[in-house]
Amino acid sequence: AVLVLWGRHLIRVCLAYYTSGFNTAAVDHEADGSTNNGIFQVNSRKWCQNLDPEAPNLCQMYCSDLLNPNLKNAVICAMKITQEPRGMGSWEAWRHHCQGKDLRDWVDGCDF
Repeated sequence: AVLVLWGRHLIRVCLAYYTSGFNTAAVDHEADGSTNNGIFQVNSRKWCQNLDPEAPNLCQMYCSDLLNPNLKNAVICAMKITQEPRGMGSWEAWRHHCQGKDLRDWVDGCDF
C-alpha cells in the first residue's frame, strides 16, 4: 500500500509541475472562454462552476475553490477526473511529460 501511495504522490507532483509550475492560484484563460484553474489546471468547461451556470460542474465546486493553497479540493477534483475513461490522459501535460517516465526523482529526499 505504501508503494501505491508513493506512486500517486509521484503522479501528482509531476502533473502539478507541468500544468501550473506548482502555482495553486494559476488561472489560464482558453479561447473558448473556459478557464483552467489551480495547481492541476482543472477546466471550467466540465469540472467546476465558473461563469457558466449551465456547465456540468462534475467536481461539484466553484473553480475558485481550486485556487486555495490547501490542496484538498484540487486533489478531490483531480481524483474524480482520473476516474473518467481517459484517466490521467485527460491532461496533455501528463501525456507529454509524465506518462511512461521514471518519476522517482520528483520525490528524491522526501519522507513519505
